[in-house]
Amino acid sequence: MSGDISERDWKVFREVHRHALERFSARILAEAQAEISRPESTSHERYLRLYRLFEERDHDIARAFNDLRRSTALMQLGILDVMGLVTPQELERFSPEVRESLALLARFRKA
Repeated sequence: MSGDISERDWKVFREVHRHALERFSARILAEAQAEISRPESTSHERYLRLYRLFEERDHDIARAFNDLRRSTALMQLGILDVMGLVTPQELERFSPEVRESLALLARFRKA
């Protein structure tokens, strides 16, 4: 499995990456809204949970979205897939080689 993906897959990845970031941001905001809306907590407790949530999600964003390069695109795509941020229709847009590499990564995760 080579590090770089093809130019065609790279173009698809950049588009999928953008959509995945939007999905993840919406997910984070929904989690934040749920924390803010907890009536049984004090304002300070809600603030602390919200602060921890953003700290954790910032780490997730860095791992999955930062340092966008062709040489890391396949690994990032695997991370996005595990996080449930890529649709099956989007995965179908990639070449058979990329899909095969993702399947191999998935087998390693299960082992």
